[in-house]
Amino acid sequence: MDYDRRGSGPPLLLIPGGVGHGGVFDQLASHLADHHDVVAMSSRVASKRQPDTVLGDQRPETHAGDALGLIEELFDEPPIVFGFSSGSVTALELLARHPDHVRLTVVHEPPLVTLLPDAAHHRAAFESVRAAARTRGMAEAQALMITAMTTPVTGAEPPELRHTGAWLDGYADTAPEPPTPALTELFAGLGDLQSVMLEHILVPFTTHEPDLAALEARTGRLVPVAGTDSRGQLPYRTAAALAARLRLPLTELPGGHLGPVERPTQFAGALRALPEMP
Repeated sequence: MDYDRRGSGPPLLLIPGGVGHGGVFDQLASHLADHHDVVAMSSRVASKRQPDTVLGDQRPETHAGDALGLIEELFDEPPIVFGFSSGSVTALELLARHPDHVRLTVVHEPPLVTLLPDAAHHRAAFESVRAAARTRGMAEAQALMITAMTTPVTGAEPPELRHTGAWLDGYADTAPEPPTPALTELFAGLGDLQSVMLEHILVPFTTHEPDLAALEARTGRLVPVAGTDSRGQLPYRTAAALAARLRLPLTELPGGHLGPVERPTQFAGALRALPEMP
């Protein structure tokens, strides 16, 4: 797998969502490198992909195996693992299957619809996104995807909430950080992989059923987190549902579903302030 490594200190592995390009963590990693040996990995989809490569459906257990291989190659001790979106599904699978290789797992809004009472509705919505990507074009598929992920649901009460660090004070007066030219260029270059994400990652990852028994046995090394700006939206609800199932608090961090990318400075500070972090 491709990866970027920087910094020194306790090892920290960052697993991105979407198609899985580790470059989205560039700014976040720069803020964490003073405290950690940071590795931002890219998935097998985003790593040195050749044009016209035909990819089948991706599976969290396969991606967890990729992360395990990188851990064994790069680190002398179990790392902290942070994943967001589909990357957090990979991180959960890594903790469930290979707990001896993980010191702490922080999962940001794992979109596991199987944890929700209205799971069938969300699965159907994502199946529609995949069908649109395959037959009606990316514009319609992406519009359906945004609707499915961001339409708020009222009346859903979060579990026990906590906030770490001082970022919440005055937060309402702040805004996302402007993307760097490198990040803008990266997102533009990933456009051709969006169909892979919508056709081969979205449904297998969102409908994955985590091993809750294995995770429950390891709750001392698991921290579910969600973006404060995501409240009521699907990824926040799934993070809250995971926390509730495992009888853990839900930690809110700055931003929304893309908080690690859009608010890297605030996000890094709140992440470092987690009491579970070394």
